[in-house]
Amino acid sequence: MIAVIGENIVDFLPHTDGSYRPHLGGSPFNVAIGIGKQAVACSYLSTLSSDRFGDAFLHYLTENNVIYGANFRSNNPSSIAIVSLDKLGQPHYSIYREKVADRDTSAEQLKQSIPIGTRILHTGSLALEPNDLIRLLDVLEFSKIRGIKISVDINVRINFVSDKTAYIDGIRKIIPLCDYLKASDEDLSLLYPDVNPTVAANHLAQQMRNGIFAYTEGAKGARIISPSVDLALPVVTPAVFGDTVGAGDTFYATLLAYLWEFNLDKLPASELESASLMSALKHAVMAASINVSRHGCAPPTRQELQMALNS
Repeated sequence: MIAVIGENIVDFLPHTDGSYRPHLGGSPFNVAIGIGKQAVACSYLSTLSSDRFGDAFLHYLTENNVIYGANFRSNNPSSIAIVSLDKLGQPHYSIYREKVADRDTSAEQLKQSIPIGTRILHTGSLALEPNDLIRLLDVLEFSKIRGIKISVDINVRINFVSDKTAYIDGIRKIIPLCDYLKASDEDLSLLYPDVNPTVAANHLAQQMRNGIFAYTEGAKGARIISPSVDLALPVVTPAVFGDTVGAGDTFYATLLAYLWEFNLDKLPASELESASLMSALKHAVMAASINVSRHGCAPPTRQELQMALNS
């Protein structure tokens, strides 16, 4: 299966009547949900709170075929984020992350919770916080030795970390461990502020040695870069626009699910053919399009995605 480590956050999103309503999110959590909706076996390993939001997260995992892999619930509260949307529907966050449930775990607990038969371990976003990174690196190196492919969405959150310099250094340190890596043009502008994002994307792909780099460029579309292939597709514009919350998570969840389902993760990246990666990219771009036609992160089901691709 695919296992996922990383934050679960309650996003409070603004509605037209001026109120804020809770939506369950957090980038790695969204990825787990997106994978489950593609009917691919998935286990979410980070801790859920014993509060009411934790109950809601657990129910959401269960109804979307995702296993809760941690062996306990934390007494710490669920993390929350206040989200504002700009004129283009792009989200901006204020996040509360001190002493929250998903950080209430140890490297040993995470290693013990990785299911037998796991082929891909995904993490990223706020799990790369400097105070948590030593623990995470221990888990990733443990997994790498056991032949598990490592996936990271760097999803830069530089305004919500304890030490910005250590955070950037940590991200750069983790890249060579990755078999699969995802970043956006916004991520790269923060990670390499003095470098053209396209040049930075090529640099990251080279640092991975023999991996697959998924690069999203907002309204411009997305790319997949491997040692032998460089593919791009434009966005698929939906008939009705909601917002872009979770679009990148949906894109990447669908890409990982495709790699797993068609056993592409069992091959070295350098041996993957252009046709296979283009098909994976088409699925991911279409899934993101469906998500942005809705409000909040709402990845499509396997059936919804197939219907959209067929039409």
